Amino acid sequence: MRGCKDAGKGYLVAEPSGFPGLRIPLLSDEECRARGIEPVRFPPRETWTQAQRDAADRLAEILLPHAYLEALYVIQAELERQGKSNVSDAVMEKAAATRGVALIDAGKWKQRDAWVHLPPSWVRQILEMFIRGELSLLGPSPTRQQKTKRSKARASRTASPR
Repeated sequence: MRGCKDAGKGYLVAEPSGFPGLRIPLLSDEECRARGIEPVRFPPRETWTQAQRDAADRLAEILLPHAYLEALYVIQAELERQGKSNVSDAVMEKAAATRGVALIDAGKWKQRDAWVHLPPSWVRQILEMFIRGELSLLGPSPTRQQKTKRSKARASRTASPR
């Protein structure tokens, strides 16, 4: 990938190798809107070569932990905004994630760590995992613990000699 300054416009532009004619302004979505620049979209993944898919997968692997961190920042900010409550921690966590999704949907979410731009959709997907109970900062959920205990009990019954 080559980067070059767009003549007279004052910002960098990425030109990914293997995607002829594709020029991506290295600006946030907000800056693009302010400058009247249309968002650049990659061609559909199905049209990519295997090398391009592998490179995209490696990049996603590098960026994903940062997306998780941003989702945690959203939850933390929403929990701090809510303050103390008599509601259970699990309910508060899901409510904070729900408010975070609403912020993203309203276009009001601001990325906290700006060293690299992350798609808001990535952070939204992670927050949705908190809402569905697939992720939690509270450790294993009671239902998961019960399932694990039942599985262990079944395994010991089937493994024991009769």
